[in-house]
Amino acid sequence: MEDLANKFKNKLGLGNDRQNVYGGQGSSWHAHYPTQPPIYQQPPPDYYPSQPHPPYPQQNPFQSFPAPQPHILGYNNPPPPLPTRPAPATPGNSLQDLGERPPPVAPRPQGDNTSTRQESNVPPPVVRAETRPNATPQPEPISNPSASLHAAEPAAMAGALYRPGEYPTPDLFPFPLTKHRILAHPSSLTSTVIQQAINELGPHSTLYLPPNTRWTVSSTIHLRPHQEIATLGYPTEEAEIAWLEAEEGCTGHVLKATDMPGVRIRNLGFDGGREKYGYAKTNDCIVQLGGSKGFNQAIDRCIIRHPRQWSCLQAFQGAENVRVTNNRLGPAGYDEDAEDGGHWADGISYAAQNGLVAGNLVQDATDGGIVIFGAPGTLVTSNTIITQTRMGLGAINMVDYGPHDGNYLGTRVIHNTIRVEGSYLKIGIGQGSSVWFTPPNDKPREYIRGAVVKRNLITGPVSDDKQGRVGYGFPVSDVVDWICTENQVSPNVTFAGDMSEMSRDPRHISVGPGPFVKAPSLGGSGPKSGEFQPDFVEGPIMRLIAIRPGATRYQVFWPGQISLRLGEFIALQKVRLAFDSDGEVRLHMRTERGEEVLWEAECRNFVAGRPDARLVFEQLSRHLDIVDGAGNVLFDLTPHLLNPLTAAVALSLSDQRPHLVLSAIDGGSILWAPTGYEVGYQWSIGCEPLVYQTASRYSHIFVSGLNPLGQYVVMKSIGHQLVGPIRYWPPDERMWSIVWKSHEVNNQDGDPGSHIIFQGDGNLVSSFGWFFCGVN
Repeated sequence: MEDLANKFKNKLGLGNDRQNVYGGQGSSWHAHYPTQPPIYQQPPPDYYPSQPHPPYPQQNPFQSFPAPQPHILGYNNPPPPLPTRPAPATPGNSLQDLGERPPPVAPRPQGDNTSTRQESNVPPPVVRAETRPNATPQPEPISNPSASLHAAEPAAMAGALYRPGEYPTPDLFPFPLTKHRILAHPSSLTSTVIQQAINELGPHSTLYLPPNTRWTVSSTIHLRPHQEIATLGYPTEEAEIAWLEAEEGCTGHVLKATDMPGVRIRNLGFDGGREKYGYAKTNDCIVQLGGSKGFNQAIDRCIIRHPRQWSCLQAFQGAENVRVTNNRLGPAGYDEDAEDGGHWADGISYAAQNGLVAGNLVQDATDGGIVIFGAPGTLVTSNTIITQTRMGLGAINMVDYGPHDGNYLGTRVIHNTIRVEGSYLKIGIGQGSSVWFTPPNDKPREYIRGAVVKRNLITGPVSDDKQGRVGYGFPVSDVVDWICTENQVSPNVTFAGDMSEMSRDPRHISVGPGPFVKAPSLGGSGPKSGEFQPDFVEGPIMRLIAIRPGATRYQVFWPGQISLRLGEFIALQKVRLAFDSDGEVRLHMRTERGEEVLWEAECRNFVAGRPDARLVFEQLSRHLDIVDGAGNVLFDLTPHLLNPLTAAVALSLSDQRPHLVLSAIDGGSILWAPTGYEVGYQWSIGCEPLVYQTASRYSHIFVSGLNPLGQYVVMKSIGHQLVGPIRYWPPDERMWSIVWKSHEVNNQDGDPGSHIIFQGDGNLVSSFGWFFCGVN
């Protein structure tokens, strides 16, 4: 009876000494079944399990990964519970059986990365990175002069849940797929030997490369369906994995698995050869996955760097369940300032559906760290993107309409960390096509839809005395049914940059640098619908990647972006707008003789004795005001304008005169410019842009500019009145009198390409003729 019972135990798999032998080419691989049920038969662990380690075997992370330090904002708030996790894939249980359900956020293990610290009472959007404590009467610069209008709330946990290389992958078991071969004694360490072995093994097989070997790749290596290629023993240290290094003649992919279902690429190193051979003008990348047949693919714990083309790793559209986990990618490409510059490259370029991008470290990718091309249903989580020695255009990009026609439904970018350590980062997480591109005037805008961007963190260097520099944190435009909430910015991040190369046309300017900016929803290119955290400031968005690092000569502010306390200022290369400690608003200019005052608002008598006073660009009235701590107006610098002003306006600060300009975006009229104009200053015109100037003590308003007939006109208001942009011609004679106008020119329909130039010889000219001379 005992023998019979043992037979039944063995048949049902209940014995503890059962053994499975995987045959095939090469040596046999013996794998003992675990004494406990596999993980997918147990209740899923929560974020903070009682065990010190997950109950399934897990590889060690890359030893060469720099371990991120504790998050600046801490992890005091436990995350919400997650739904039950389905069974991971095993040889007899494919993830394809899960249907279209996207992969879940994996539970967070205990360990070094669960550090806690006291939360700040300051809400994340308040970023005064360049503002020092106001302990001295000296004025203090502030590069991002925004103040939160919202009360402080407990900060939600943000940032990566796992350190790079530690994201759980229980479905990637440490033994081969059925038959296997070890290339222990190859005739040569070349891609030809590897390809021959792959072809001989065929589908459903594993090819092992010996540890610490380097293979030269002369032409693309092609995998077969359900094949795995890995370093023997699955080591994780950089010095122990096998490396595939492209030769100069290999300008295509190094490894290609497009349209090959079930492939696995594990614990390998790839070097594209950019450092040795320079840029290659092809549309390839180092590793390519995906394709219409490329289901259930995985690449895990690989190092991919120095692509000669546009990306380290691409997952092509058409595929589902492509899992990119625990890899280290970059450096990739060079920015425009490098000797070999202008040829950027991505870390990960991902377009597959219902996939997973998790636990990766992307360092010094010069184009996009992770670029999401729609990828509906995909989870992007626990990735760490670092800019350290090369400037990056964007850490995570969601700006492309193709190839899924704007479909980002179910795409979730959650719990990722962006760390700005040394070099400049232009954009944190860009959302919408206008963030990256200039929309064509002759085509309708292309809106993307359906994604969730939540609980991501932008943080600076680990050192307390250094600041990370970013242009825009979470810019949003051209989106529909979009969610962007609970994202955070650490206090050691400064939002600044040089806008000098961006458009200065009042109708095409972009909002200035800031952590949370989005295009206007009404009458603009902004979100049509969705949920957004209250920290966002609205402003026009157009090709924000044109911003550059360094002090700017020109910067634009949108209502809500300026809030200066006494002693603070906004500094350009030469000019600074200051709310001086004596209560006066001044424009200062740095010259060879020292600093000079160009203009002051004569408001200090209204501010005396009010230490709570602030200079603000009001979000509702759109006036430039000085207010007290309760928001009451103490002094209005723009009293001649309607209150509230219904026109969309922006305030620009420039090293070139006019130094301070309040412009109407629709039409380009200059509503307020307290300083004179520089010789050579020009602005594009249509049929309505005008310049509004106030007389002494605001007794009258003078308006000058081109009328629709191409005449230069100077008008004076009849008495004191509040004005907005003049939108009809001729103006109301009861409100305006014409002081002077030039002779008529043949411009009956208005020339939208015309512009006014104040020439160096003192003449004021247009692009279609002389009409006003002798101006000093």
